[in-house]
Amino acid sequence: MTIDTLAIKSVLTKVPFKNGPSVNLSDTFFIIMLMSFISLSVMAKNIDLSTLPSRDSVQLTIYNSEDLTLVRETRQISIKKGQNRLQFSWANTKIDPTSVQLEFLSHPIEMHLSNTTFPHDKPQMLYWHITSSVERLATVEISYFTSGIRWQADYSAILAQSAKTMALDSFVTVTNHSGENYENAQVRLVIGKINLVERVNELVNRANYKKEQLQERKRSVRVKMAKKMMGKASGRYDMAPMSSVVMEDGMMAEKEVAKDSLSEYTIFTIEGTETISDQWAKRLRTGFAQTIATDIIYRYRPREYGHILARVLSFKNNKQSSLGEAPLPEGNIQIYQKNQQGSLTYIAGLTLKYTSIDDKVELNTGTDPDIHFELVNLKNWHDNIWMHYKKGNLYRRIGDGHIKIDHNSTVAGWNEHRLFVQHLRNFTDKPINVEIRRVISGDAVVKSQLDIKQHDFQTVDIHTRLAVGDKQELLYETLVKKGRNAKQNQLLLKNTKIKYPVW
Repeated sequence: MTIDTLAIKSVLTKVPFKNGPSVNLSDTFFIIMLMSFISLSVMAKNIDLSTLPSRDSVQLTIYNSEDLTLVRETRQISIKKGQNRLQFSWANTKIDPTSVQLEFLSHPIEMHLSNTTFPHDKPQMLYWHITSSVERLATVEISYFTSGIRWQADYSAILAQSAKTMALDSFVTVTNHSGENYENAQVRLVIGKINLVERVNELVNRANYKKEQLQERKRSVRVKMAKKMMGKASGRYDMAPMSSVVMEDGMMAEKEVAKDSLSEYTIFTIEGTETISDQWAKRLRTGFAQTIATDIIYRYRPREYGHILARVLSFKNNKQSSLGEAPLPEGNIQIYQKNQQGSLTYIAGLTLKYTSIDDKVELNTGTDPDIHFELVNLKNWHDNIWMHYKKGNLYRRIGDGHIKIDHNSTVAGWNEHRLFVQHLRNFTDKPINVEIRRVISGDAVVKSQLDIKQHDFQTVDIHTRLAVGDKQELLYETLVKKGRNAKQNQLLLKNTKIKYPVW
């Protein structure tokens, strides 16, 4: 028999009381335990264990780039005076349990959250322990992050027959794989590019945490930054104030941040409410603009569109176009045009890239069979040729009267000339604008009397306008200096009349 067993056994013997009969302590121990159990039972009657009632409202703020959705829901809960216990479960969902929060929207002074416990015998569940000085029906907000909810934008555009205006329908398709149904939800979209991960890494690394603490701190800061960002009202924001959320964790907030290092984003609210069911997708209309001013320009830009004359449709994302309330998120766009019969002609299916407020949208709708476009290289020749003579290390230009043919000489420099003609003809029923971009590398000169503008140090744009049925032949010459003739990388424009070569 062990010492502990003996000790317990000795306690359960009869012990005489002073001036009284002996009492069996095993009976006394039983009575004490019974009284304690009764006392705990009485106390338990004052603790109300409740599961959550149905939602009164729910709001989803969906941020695609992080696969993160902020859920904010309100519920009406009966709270008794004293201690209350509220149960919350996230079984079979993608809810992040560390992000779940409870807030009293009514009676915040009389009611407060004492603590939160996660029972080991009941996984994917928590208990909120609430203390209240009154018995009331309370309105609470429960917020948390979940994943598995995403959205994708798409557009439908109808050009007028004149191609001067366009109607644009905007949609988003919300897909829910979160494991939870959200009925009558207000849907908000985070539109924009937010370098959230990079900002978190930057802020956490500045705090010099130990290696084993980094991932946990990054997760914590990421959640706080995301919640502050996504919890705002609809509108346009930048990342400037984001660093302040980490000060409570003992990190140093940034004193100054360069403007170009920030990202702007917009929180856009879809009008009305929608039921977003689990394992389902729903297409929602986000906007409609009736008369957007549009422009059509024909461009030859080999680096962007290949070797074609592309028909480019453009418009601006601004208030004048009945747009401009938010950036246009990237998405597929189907373009149609009204024809003379009053029906629609399909133009193209393209990708509309992310477009900030007041920026221009440009869409390559392909070639136009009613425009003739042909580039012809008419003539090539060389002049200003210099020879290098190894003996004596001399340079002589061919044609200056001092040249000798020597097998030890090499060509050291020359000018390369190329003469081009651009054939254009407009068979459409509308005047057109044409822009031809040519890349000419090296120390070069472009000679012509055309409307030519320099785009950068090695690129020029040739502009022209063709009337209905008009035919044009655009002549220009390029001169590129080679070898010792080349002094620097530059492109000069020279206004000179160019003639067809005489054969």
